[in-house]
Amino acid sequence: MDSNEQLEVAANEEHQEGIESSTVDQTGLEGKIRISEDVIAQLAVKALLSVDGVQPANPGLMANLRMGRKAANGVRITITDGDSPEIQVDTYISVKYSLRIPDVCWDVQEAVKDQVERYTGYSVKAVNVYVQGITFVEKKSQSDSPAGPESEETLDGTYGEEM
Repeated sequence: MDSNEQLEVAANEEHQEGIESSTVDQTGLEGKIRISEDVIAQLAVKALLSVDGVQPANPGLMANLRMGRKAANGVRITITDGDSPEIQVDTYISVKYSLRIPDVCWDVQEAVKDQVERYTGYSVKAVNVYVQGITFVEKKSQSDSPAGPESEETLDGTYGEEM
């Protein structure tokens, strides 16, 4: 070994000793950490909104009649109990007209999975994407619409701001 390699090895050993002395010994701690479904839903909604051309949609009557939690802001979370909880995320979205729906859905799945796994440490078993509508951007004069110069109308005639 030359002198540079010896210095690097010595610096790494000192760094490792510093890390070991600053860590807290948690071997005697008991208990569990549980993350609320609402917190996970907020993370999923944030990820959903980060995808271009996507808006949360109402899940519809059939989804609300199913057992389990109701969807809020276009997201429903199901957590399986166990040593390592698994999460299933159901997303209900409206996609902007002119975008390829399968590509947008793939982007939603990836964004939600990455965000939830990164911030919770839980594994995401599935991200189901339900496209509930298409949004159209229409430019209207301010006198035509109380929503302003640009409002988004969905395929079923409701406005995106009112969802």
